[in-house]
Amino acid sequence: MRAHRLPRRNIASASPRNAARARGFTLVELVTVVAVLVVVTVIAAPSFNELTRSQRVQLAAMDLFTSLLRARSEAIKQNTDVTLSSAGTWAAGWAVASGGANIDTHAATGDISISDPGVVTYRSSGRVAGTTQPKFSVSAAQTDTKRCVQVSLSGEPAVTSGACT
Repeated sequence: MRAHRLPRRNIASASPRNAARARGFTLVELVTVVAVLVVVTVIAAPSFNELTRSQRVQLAAMDLFTSLLRARSEAIKQNTDVTLSSAGTWAAGWAVASGGANIDTHAATGDISISDPGVVTYRSSGRVAGTTQPKFSVSAAQTDTKRCVQVSLSGEPAVTSGACT
């Protein structure tokens, strides 16, 4: 008995009319995809702006925290007083200085508001001069994100969520 073989179909031999129909997208499909992308973008844009502002507040707080750590470290290392002071306003930037010479400077932080606790002076022991804890409230317009950078009297800075109390 002889097995019956089915003829093989060659994709290359498919009719050109069907092959042309299978390539590309129709105009309706393309317009639909573009419309969906526009709607998703419009919905996501406000959330992205809020995220950007929130990240700026967190970055400014961490930059201030890092400068405080640097000032404390330099005070202990150099066995002298080291100050952290604003460049007019804290949002305009700040500098870490020892003996009148800047050790480190930080540029302005755009659209960020930082409260002014005054000059922070670290003694050679690493402790903060004075009897009140310096506190920096960091915030930005059009966002609810706030950070508090506070320095204990022992000189250790800390960053917490929310405004300073």
